Amino acid sequence: MNNRTVILSALLISALCSCENAMKEIEAITNARQLPVQTSIQAHYRVTEKGKLTHELIAQQLDQYQGESDMLLASGGFTVIFYDSLEREDARLIADNGKYEESIKKLTAWGHVQLYNVQNERLETEELIYLQDSAKIFTNKRVDIHTSNGSTLHGMGMVSNDSFTRYRILKPVGELTVEQTPQTP
Repeated sequence: MNNRTVILSALLISALCSCENAMKEIEAITNARQLPVQTSIQAHYRVTEKGKLTHELIAQQLDQYQGESDMLLASGGFTVIFYDSLEREDARLIADNGKYEESIKKLTAWGHVQLYNVQNERLETEELIYLQDSAKIFTNKRVDIHTSNGSTLHGMGMVSNDSFTRYRILKPVGELTVEQTPQTP
């Protein structure tokens, strides 16, 4: 084999390999299972169950995917308002991004997540998961909870009911001030 044949063979092999990678990239981009079947810009949906308003979704962009696992993907900021059985606001979730997986009824919110309850308490974290079937909200990330009496609780991880009225910080951190009452002799 002369140098010319070796160089030609090397170019041919590299061209074939690069075509394979390019084809994989094209398939990934054009695969219908990976593209949204619907995209809504400045979406606003009101969801009812048996004629009663259960929640409201407001999203800058909402992409709906169907296939092996149906899901909604919210980006650019979104808000979910949860309502009680009397259609009164029960809780409000605000985040940069979110994903709702229909088959397992799981909402994952991330990026500047805030959750408010009816007592106007506010949870701040970077990621929050809501399991609809068990009516449970939780995170393993750092949490700051601003209570209705003006104090702030800090910790790592939190578990709550779906209206964020009963919650537990898994690993509380910070200082705790305890007022002592004078004892009578």
